[in-house]
Amino acid sequence: MHQVSDRELLWLNFYRASELHGGLMLGRLARYVRDPQLMLHLTRHAAEEIEHAQRWTETILAVGGEPRPIRNTYQQIYAREIGPISSVLRILVLTQVFEQRVSRHFMEHACLPGTHPEIVRTLNRMVEEEKLHLSWVSTWLDQQASEGRAISSLMDEYRMVDQLVYDELRAEYDFPLLAKLASHG
Repeated sequence: MHQVSDRELLWLNFYRASELHGGLMLGRLARYVRDPQLMLHLTRHAAEEIEHAQRWTETILAVGGEPRPIRNTYQQIYAREIGPISSVLRILVLTQVFEQRVSRHFMEHACLPGTHPEIVRTLNRMVEEEKLHLSWVSTWLDQQASEGRAISSLMDEYRMVDQLVYDELRAEYDFPLLAKLASHG
């Protein structure tokens, strides 16, 4: 039988809280956009992030853990580093950078020796679903770039911020994923 450490349960609760925060944030954004296709994508993305939070809650319970409140979500630390973001473009560039990080992090977590099979199943399912998020946001950003918006410099800026945020989170949550994930930043 697989035992799940308190440290890993903390990670799962962090994932749950961050997915919920992201879903609520994208849902608020969907309320204000005017483009019907963008509204559709944002609403679907928000709903899927909320569903991910639910799935993490179910996984935590399935492995004998308890869902707990988390003070610092990924998004809160980004906000502290970047400040308020008011444009759809900036939010979606940051979303793309964030989703890339999450996908890599989840793949790495799933490969950790001794990870409970239920957690591995959830991580793998999340990675597959994140591919859809990465795809639609990438397509939208490519369209914005073709219209002359400076996407690549903004991506570079947000990747640097993401590395700082991730380094802080690794220290706070004691993620053992130092070498591989840090080199992908």
